[in-house]
Amino acid sequence: MDIRLVNLTKVFADKDSEVRAVDKLDTVVPSGKLIGLLGPSGCGKSTTLYMIAGLLNPTEGQIFFGNAEVTQLPPEKRGIGLVFQNYALYPHMTVKQNILFPLQNLKVPKAEALQRAQKVADLVAIGSLMNRKPKQLSGGQQQRVAIARALVKNPDVLLLDEPLSNLDARLRLQTREEIKRIQRETGITTIFVTHDQEEAMSISDEIIVMKDGVA
Repeated sequence: MDIRLVNLTKVFADKDSEVRAVDKLDTVVPSGKLIGLLGPSGCGKSTTLYMIAGLLNPTEGQIFFGNAEVTQLPPEKRGIGLVFQNYALYPHMTVKQNILFPLQNLKVPKAEALQRAQKVADLVAIGSLMNRKPKQLSGGQQQRVAIARALVKNPDVLLLDEPLSNLDARLRLQTREEIKRIQRETGITTIFVTHDQEEAMSISDEIIVMKDGVA
């Protein structure tokens, strides 16, 4: 599924000031590709990602997934999987419970949910860790759990917000190769936000460069 952004703009304003975080962004993310959204801190890349996810409402513009406009849809109705920079795992839950959580909210039957959770855990190479809790995992393993939890819903779009920034150099290299492999195997349209040019070039099919809210 392709993603099309039309005149997408986000302005943060209060009574004393106004910040144009994203300014009239027009771009297309091709279906089935892994796209790097690259730029320095404060350039608007995460703001753009959160508008695509539905966590922020645009000030102006439109967002299309395929032929369907999703600009006003809530996140849960957009068919997205989102991985945050800090992983956002539930510390009191096991790996299995963390992955199952979105399916429980969707009322997926238990047997099907367990099957899907194991399948996606195997895909991201944590199938043997299902009974561990996040504190028992390395940073790279925690990141894989977060990706598995995003993928288990069978999303049309996968959104990754600086997913490797908390890892050491060795794990960054290893995990970005894993993300690339997972995206190839699933064929999900993926946007990968990063400030690291080498990282973007190594993992992406195409790169969108942002500066001062403009691509």
